[in-house]
Amino acid sequence: MNDKINAIREVLRVIPELKTRFGVKRNPQENDPLLFVGVTDSAAIKEIAPLVETFFGKPYKPPGETAFLMNLFDHFVKEVGGVRREQTLFRKEISKGLNLFCAFWPWASDPTKTSVRIGLLCAEEDEEKALTPSVKDAFR
Repeated sequence: MNDKINAIREVLRVIPELKTRFGVKRNPQENDPLLFVGVTDSAAIKEIAPLVETFFGKPYKPPGETAFLMNLFDHFVKEVGGVRREQTLFRKEISKGLNLFCAFWPWASDPTKTSVRIGLLCAEEDEEKALTPSVKDAFR
């Protein structure tokens, strides 16, 4: 379990970087302990993406690519709620059934803003309960 916690915490070092280097502001209305939701200017995404890639690797679903089949058949994409053509989705597998994700969700209502979502998906509820106390602070 400690290896998983350490791996998760290592990737989540990206959150303070996003806040300090790019001014990403956390949305305080999000209360999920395993989810960081921040907002930034859409123009900053081209600078943020390379930083995120150093922690997550290449995008699982790059912007501009269709996601129709992924939305229908890809379990991971379904877990994050689906993805649209203009959205970017990164995935970092910690272990089987345990994934971190980072998503850039441009706002339809205000194209100058983009949400940056970083979360942990656990296939097993017991594992999620065991991990939450050890990693939830890293999402803030």
